[in-house]
Amino acid sequence: HLLSYLYYFVSRNSNFPAMSIEERLESLEKTLDNYHDEIASVRSKNAELETKNTHLQDKYLEADEKISELQNLIEMNGNDVTKKEDEVDGDEGDGSTPMTPNAYTFLYTSELFSGPSIAGMVTCSIQYTVFSLFLLDLLNTESVPPGVAALVRVVQVIAIIIAFLVETDTLTALFAVIYREGFDEMANSFNGFAPWKYYVANFLLGGQGLLGKVVAFYLIIFADNVFDLLLNFTAIMFISELDEIVCFLAQDGYVGKKAEALAKQIEEVKFPRRPPKGILRHVHLILYGLIIAGAFVAFGFVAFEQASQESLAEFVKVQFGDDVDPTLGLFSGCYEKNITFTFGGWDSWDSRVQYVRTQPDRGDGKFDYCLDDGLQTWVFATDQSKTSCDENVALRSAEERSTSFDLLDAKGDQWLLETGNTISEFQLNEIDPDRVEIECGNISLEGEDVCLVLTVDADAVGFSGSHAWSRTFVMLQNSKAEAVQFYQHPVFIGDAAGTEGYELLFFTGRRWVLASASKLLTEDSNREDVIALFETSNFWLLKLPTDALSYLSEAVNQGNDRGTPLGLQWYNARYADGVAFPFADISRPVDGSFRCGKCNSRTNPCLYEGICQDDGTCDCSHGASGKLCEINPLGDGVCNPFFSTAPDEYDGGDCCVATCSKTNCGVGEMSFAFGQSLPRNGTGFPNCNDPSMVPLTIFLDNTIILGTFFESYTVEVLCEEADTTPLRVALDPYIEGKRNETLYVGDKTGPCFLTFIGIQAWSGFNISYQIMDGLDSSSDSMLLMSEENNITTNGRFALPTVYSRCLKETLTGVIDHHHLYTGSYQDEAFARLSDEAPKYPDCSSNRDYLIERYALVALSTAEEAPESWISS
Repeated sequence: HLLSYLYYFVSRNSNFPAMSIEERLESLEKTLDNYHDEIASVRSKNAELETKNTHLQDKYLEADEKISELQNLIEMNGNDVTKKEDEVDGDEGDGSTPMTPNAYTFLYTSELFSGPSIAGMVTCSIQYTVFSLFLLDLLNTESVPPGVAALVRVVQVIAIIIAFLVETDTLTALFAVIYREGFDEMANSFNGFAPWKYYVANFLLGGQGLLGKVVAFYLIIFADNVFDLLLNFTAIMFISELDEIVCFLAQDGYVGKKAEALAKQIEEVKFPRRPPKGILRHVHLILYGLIIAGAFVAFGFVAFEQASQESLAEFVKVQFGDDVDPTLGLFSGCYEKNITFTFGGWDSWDSRVQYVRTQPDRGDGKFDYCLDDGLQTWVFATDQSKTSCDENVALRSAEERSTSFDLLDAKGDQWLLETGNTISEFQLNEIDPDRVEIECGNISLEGEDVCLVLTVDADAVGFSGSHAWSRTFVMLQNSKAEAVQFYQHPVFIGDAAGTEGYELLFFTGRRWVLASASKLLTEDSNREDVIALFETSNFWLLKLPTDALSYLSEAVNQGNDRGTPLGLQWYNARYADGVAFPFADISRPVDGSFRCGKCNSRTNPCLYEGICQDDGTCDCSHGASGKLCEINPLGDGVCNPFFSTAPDEYDGGDCCVATCSKTNCGVGEMSFAFGQSLPRNGTGFPNCNDPSMVPLTIFLDNTIILGTFFESYTVEVLCEEADTTPLRVALDPYIEGKRNETLYVGDKTGPCFLTFIGIQAWSGFNISYQIMDGLDSSSDSMLLMSEENNITTNGRFALPTVYSRCLKETLTGVIDHHHLYTGSYQDEAFARLSDEAPKYPDCSSNRDYLIERYALVALSTAEEAPESWISS
């Protein structure tokens, strides 16, 4: 074959010269000889190499024997220690360690975004999300309870220990990151392994374990009972073990084929242990121990705070309802925390604090916790000497609170009396330490808003009863010019001591009361005795005799307490059998409330354009009176134009002749009439603007012979039936010419008389008049009622009754008004209907009937028909 190949190669090579076959064979034989020589040389060299290799193998065997000797020596000195350390670290006895089976292992042993990798990411996301939501919810909605029972405290300690011993993700992550055992083996065993994945996965594992422990810690310290503690703790442990559960499910094929294969491979992979020597092999345990120690330090701090009760409110303010038991209102006020147990003792774990009254003049009440088999709740006693579980405590919360250490837990509860009845109101609030003096101290009496003088509303009847009570009360002051206070509110005293002695107005915790000093002390008690009564520290309100208090105000709450009884509704007192303090009898209200009697321009100005003086008194205007000019002068017979308005009933009727009821009505009101200034004020009603009145206009026209002496003459309009004088003025006779004056009188006024008085017959004085129904400004609608000419001496002239304005307006267009007051049959018919007008107070609604009625009466009058024809 070789010769054939050579022949073929040579025959196709164009560079070879043409040769004979014999020459070519000879040449090839020489070439083959050369190849044989080279092969022999190679074989010789190969034999030399085999000899050297045999020599090297002998040396390797000698070195291996020396290594074995050294290993035997090492095993003799340290093999026992290595075995013991392997046993401590959980070595299976064959010098190898298995991988940790959890979902985080998928993150660094599989390809990124493969099925196992996604399963690990989802598991990690779920754990972090759930723990984060748990933590946020706890921090936003829960708080450390102010105390827990001793049994709960023991269970809390056990739960913390279990949390760190059972859930070891953080410890596993620390071990993996610090020692990196099996790093190379995992790189060779898993195609998806990468160092950065290894560190990230273990960092997430350790963080998840740490976050779970933080959440578990908060759940433990926030729990106030064993059931909630164990329930929440179990839930957290389940979430912490979710990564191991996912890995176990993967081994059973529930997470996919790739995850199943990878999980089984993780379970099978083992790598030799390479632990460091000495203390370095325990670094992960030291770090984990520090975390455990930190948790117990934090727990100890929380337990210390709970045991010391420092987180509880130092002061609380209470408002009791008094609708069922009126004495409860007396105990409203501030209460201070009082620790009755020995701090640090075993009894401090289950004991609760008391809250006792801070103001001795408000009684001896206390809040306490009753803890026995039949009742576990907060109670209130009016006597601090009573035990917390005494059957005669005044109040108790309707809610059983076996785990409560904070009185504020019961602020929203219903509270029950000894009888089982519920009180109508219960307010309980914590007082900020910076506001204790403000909330629990005396009411501040500085500033312009403070009222030193109280006055009963002028529009009200006021307090009435066995004697006439004062309408003004001033703030009571002691010898040092300091306001006397009771229940942290000022005491007021009546401005005059009557037959019942001093009248006192003071606060009792829930209501203001009004009483006579003679009922509180003795009939001959003086001002100093009254001051001493209120400055004593003794609680005397439940020791008063029956009927000592006469009136009580409406209830005052913490939110609407203004420090004084301004604007409050008052009621008569009602005493019940066996009750030392009266009820406010809401069925018998008092027509009266207090207003501040000291003015200030901003919040309590003088009324009706009065001026507030620097000393707090008012300079009143428009006839008003009172401390704040609050008493308006309505109905006193004197017209005050400022009050001549509809809301004030036109000064109580004083400005119009038909509505004024006093004997001095209109006297001195007229200073100008008939176009001239009067020599002296006369009687009249120039400011009458009541729209229900009707106008009458008097026209005068007079002359006088010059050179005669004539001082004045009087024009008077007198309505005898109503005994009223719409007008009486003295006029200057030397003012000549036509002039008029309009009077406003009541509808259908009459009969009246116009009288001229003081005319001297020898003076040559001559006067004429016209009386018109209507206003001069609307002359087209004016109706002549009466007239007389050339009056030269005193005279008295009758005036017709004014026709009903309602009737005139209703029959407009039916009758020509110029026929009225003329004596015609139309006038007679209208006069008859006007007399009947009281039957039809609303004429417009009876217009059709009145038209028919007028027609019949007019026909009857014109034709002198029989009376029976129109009487029905």
